[in-house]
Amino acid sequence: MAILISGSVAYDSVCSYGGRFDEMLLPDELSHLNLTFLADTLERYFGGCAGNIAWAMKAAGGSPRLLAMLGKDGAAYRDHLDKAGIDSRFVKDAPDEWTAQAFITTDSLGNQLTTFHAGAMDLLQVPDCEALSGVSAAHIAPGGLRSMASQGELYRKLGIPYVFDPGQATSQLSPAALTELSLGSMLICVSEYEEKLFADRTGLDRKKLVTPSRSLLVTRGGEGSVIYTEEREIRIPAVQPLRIADPVGAGDAYRGGLLRGLELGLPLETCGRIGSTIASFKLEAPGGQAYSPSLSDIAARYQMVWGTPYPG
Repeated sequence: MAILISGSVAYDSVCSYGGRFDEMLLPDELSHLNLTFLADTLERYFGGCAGNIAWAMKAAGGSPRLLAMLGKDGAAYRDHLDKAGIDSRFVKDAPDEWTAQAFITTDSLGNQLTTFHAGAMDLLQVPDCEALSGVSAAHIAPGGLRSMASQGELYRKLGIPYVFDPGQATSQLSPAALTELSLGSMLICVSEYEEKLFADRTGLDRKKLVTPSRSLLVTRGGEGSVIYTEEREIRIPAVQPLRIADPVGAGDAYRGGLLRGLELGLPLETCGRIGSTIASFKLEAPGGQAYSPSLSDIAARYQMVWGTPYPG
């Protein structure tokens, strides 16, 4: 049985600027900016929430099935997925669009300027019967807004349990869409900030979201995460990496590990522990998919941290 992961796949171009943005800004001239930042470094990574989550789930020993859209420049990304053994049969090509891309510039203080072009991601993606064959659950990650809403409607109609992971779409989906997607899910995944924004936009706080059939995961960065069920609060400490190279994509890595646990039918606490372990490996590498620990590496760290054998 597979888990179908939908959402964005994107190229991330990351520049490092050695100065400070505020040194280039003239307060009286903000209405007509014309600035150039000379980058010291440029790196390009495979990214996008769905791509990152599928990568992490595969690393954890899982069998993710990816539903996404690539553009006319997507050949390198598809080759990357195929080499990793990720099921990309349902990653379609849009020959008239570019693959979604993020252009990120970071200054010496850690401030970021980001421009994002959705491109092929905004095309409607609804899984067909072949894509859903043998699927035990689905994960709706941030992607095209129409696609997210349509996927949730289809899964509810077919009785397919799904994880709702609104991410940056929390501020973009309508309150009605957020409400429908969340109330039809088996698990909602948000960060602390997203939980507050979600409640503000929908009126649904933690007490209303958590039911006997639906749980809530709130990630808290270096402080770990909490899974709220009707019976109890499950606190999952963050697994410390050997070093921190880049935090970008750590939340996606956590979700990929968690999905591996769900794929195996494990308790939510164990799922969270797998997620926290996989996220620690991601923190040690730049970009969202530049890490590739072996299963023996993952098992050793899991055993060391949690004191039990790795179940994945």
